[in-house]
Amino acid sequence: MNILWAIYLTVCWSGDCAVQEVQRFDHGPMGNPQEQCEIMLPHYTQIPQDGTPDSVVWQCKPLNSTEV
Repeated sequence: MNILWAIYLTVCWSGDCAVQEVQRFDHGPMGNPQEQCEIMLPHYTQIPQDGTPDSVVWQCKPLNSTEV
């Protein structure tokens, strides 16, 4: 079974949160999708915030999952 992984961005303001899939990883020439995701995650966390949200969370997790 091929499990896809993705980087998700969750941004919250005043108790309202929005979640967006940012990048997807699958088995390919670059190897294990979980490892690919974890390699790319630090690059995304360096992106400057736009505005002043209450929280910004970047995370790797299986595609369409609710928890890791």
